Amino acid sequence: MRVVSYVRVSSDRQAEKELSIPAQLKAIRQFCQERGWIIVREYIEKGKSAKTDDRPEFQKMIAMARRANRNFDAIVVHKFDRFARNRDHHVFYKYLLAQCGVKVISVTEQTEAETPQDKLLEGILEVASEFFNANLAAEVKKGMAQNAKQGFNNGGTPPYGYRTEYIALGNQRTKAVWVLGPREEVDIVRWIFHQYAYENKGYRKIASELNAKGIPAQKGGKWSASTIRAIIYNEAYIGRRCWNKQDYQTKGKKWRDRSEWIITENAHPAIITKELFELCQEKAKSKWNGGGETHKPFKTTATSPFWLRGVMVCDKCGSRMVGNSASSKTGGHRYYTCGGYLRKGKEFCPYIAWRKERVEEIVKNKLRTTLLRLSMDNQLEEEIKLYHNEKNKHIIAQVSNLEAEINFLRRRIQSVEEDMQAGRAKPYHQDMLNEMNQELAEKTAEHSKLSLHLEPLHVSEEFIAAVKYDIQTMIALLDADAPNPQMLHTLAGKFISNLFIQRETRKLYLTIQFRNDDMILYEKTIVANWE
Repeated sequence: MRVVSYVRVSSDRQAEKELSIPAQLKAIRQFCQERGWIIVREYIEKGKSAKTDDRPEFQKMIAMARRANRNFDAIVVHKFDRFARNRDHHVFYKYLLAQCGVKVISVTEQTEAETPQDKLLEGILEVASEFFNANLAAEVKKGMAQNAKQGFNNGGTPPYGYRTEYIALGNQRTKAVWVLGPREEVDIVRWIFHQYAYENKGYRKIASELNAKGIPAQKGGKWSASTIRAIIYNEAYIGRRCWNKQDYQTKGKKWRDRSEWIITENAHPAIITKELFELCQEKAKSKWNGGGETHKPFKTTATSPFWLRGVMVCDKCGSRMVGNSASSKTGGHRYYTCGGYLRKGKEFCPYIAWRKERVEEIVKNKLRTTLLRLSMDNQLEEEIKLYHNEKNKHIIAQVSNLEAEINFLRRRIQSVEEDMQAGRAKPYHQDMLNEMNQELAEKTAEHSKLSLHLEPLHVSEEFIAAVKYDIQTMIALLDADAPNPQMLHTLAGKFISNLFIQRETRKLYLTIQFRNDDMILYEKTIVANWE
C-alpha cells in the first residue's frame, strides 16, 4: 500500500521531547517498513496546534487526498492527536477522507475502524485527546492568569520603551517583568503623548516627524500612523498590565469585554502620568468621533464596499490600495488610496487616490469581456494550452537547436572514428576526437537540464469544472443590479493577480491569472486608459 505520513509539533518544547519530528518520522517509517508499505510523501508541520485546522501542510495533504489522481491510499500518523485534537475536526476530515477512500492510521493506537468495537475505541481515543487538550489549556490559562495578577509577563514582545528582565524567585524559578528601556526610547514615548495631547498633531503627522528625524521604530523600520495609534491607546505606559484582552480561539471574535480582562495596576514603571493618558483618550474620542474606543468586543465588522481592496496595489511603493472615504464637506466621494501613504506618510510614498466608481467600472468591463470569452465552449482549455506552449516556446527552440547540434557532433565523431579505424587518421585526429566528445558531453548535459524545465501540461477535469463555475459566478455578480462587494472581493482574489494604475501614463494594468497549486496555467495582462 502507498501512504503518506503526517507529523506535527505545536511548540519548541514538544520538539525536545518524545514527540519531536524525528521521533515521529522514525516510528512511522519503521511501522510502514514492517508492513511493506511505501511512503510516497511526508508532510511536516512545525509549530502548529491541532486545535485548529488552519495548518498549511495539513490542508495540502487533505487537498491532495481529494484529487482523483492521488498516489496514496492512507495517511499514517504517530498518534491520532497529531491529526486533530478537536473532535469535530476528527469527524469532519475523516468522513471527507473516507468518501475519497483514504484511511487515517495511527502507529501507536492501531484500529482499523471497520468493526463497531474499533469505531468505538477510536472515538474514545479522539474524545480523550480533546479532553486532554482542553484540560491542559485550562490549567495553563489558570497559571497564566495568576501570573498576570501578580504583574508578571506571560510572554510576547514588550511595548516600545520597555525591555524584559527576569527576576529570581528561588528554587531555580524565574519570572519575567517589564523594565524601562533606553532613555532615548522613553523620551520618544513621552514626546509622542505630548505632541498628541498638547500640540494637536495626529498619528500620521507624528509618524512623519519621527521618520524625518531618522528615528527607527521598534523593529528598526519606519513609523506608521497605526503604530502611533497603538502607543496612544496602550495602558502599559501608565504602569497598568492588561491580560486576557483577546480571544484567539474563536474566529472573528477577537476582543473580549473589558470585564474579562485581568488588570494589574503598578505592574511595572510608568512612562507617562495617568492624567496625560486620559487626556489623550478624550482627545481621541472627540477628534475621531469614537475613535478612542480601543476594541469592539464580539461585533461583526461591516462589509466593505471596496471589493478591489487588497487586490489593487500602488504603482510606486507596491502597498495595497485601501478604501478611503472623503469628508461629506468635500463631496463624500470614495477613493482607493495607497495604504503605505496612509500608514507611513508622504515620506514613504507620495499621495495617490483613484475614484472608486471609475476604477471598478473599468475593471468590471475588462474582466467581464475576458471571462465571457473564456466561458464559451472549450475556450478555457484552448487558452491554457496556448499559454503553456507560448511560455515554453523559447525552451522548445533551445532544445530543438541542441538536438540538431548533438546529432551533427555524433555524425562527425562517427566519421573521424571510421577514418581512424581505416588507417586514414592524421596526427591531430585524436585531439579533435577528444574535443568533440567533450563538447558532445556538455551539450547532452545542457539538453537534459533544459528538458526538465519543459513542464508537462496536465489539467484535471475537476479543476476546469471548478474554474468554469467560478467564472460563471463572477459574471453573474458583475451583471447583478445590486452588487455583492464581499463575494466580488473573494472571487476577484482568485482571478486577479495584479492590478495597478500607472500615475504618469494614467493607464490601468489588469492581470488575470489561473493557477493550479504552484503552476500558472493562464495569464493575460489587459491595459486600459483611465480617462
